[in-house]
Amino acid sequence: MLSVSTPGAKRSRKKIVLKPGHSPLDWERLMSSGEDLRGVKEPQRLTTDEISKHNTVDDCWLIVFDRVYNVTRYLDFHPGGRGQIMRAAGKDGTQLFMETHAWVNAERMLRECFVGIVIREPAKT
Repeated sequence: MLSVSTPGAKRSRKKIVLKPGHSPLDWERLMSSGEDLRGVKEPQRLTTDEISKHNTVDDCWLIVFDRVYNVTRYLDFHPGGRGQIMRAAGKDGTQLFMETHAWVNAERMLRECFVGIVIREPAKT
């Protein structure tokens, strides 16, 4: 793993060397290819219980700003490596995303991976 220091950053960021064919441009090309990256026919309304079942490298969904994305195919394109995304697999990754990628437009970057929106259950008492 390659460690990259960002000037002015509070900590260094770990980046990996991506496999050939896994650059940001390659990701954009894949999203424009028409290949099904969602894995669902149409957007759904999903509970956190349903989303939590998708927590492996072979079936990885996560939540960012109450939008659910199937990021299974994106795992090998992430500059920080699969492990960073897997930290939010099957969960709400909004806080983690904002801590590390506040300047990134997740909705645009993962638009073809959109599965649906989260339906929050009322707190159980």
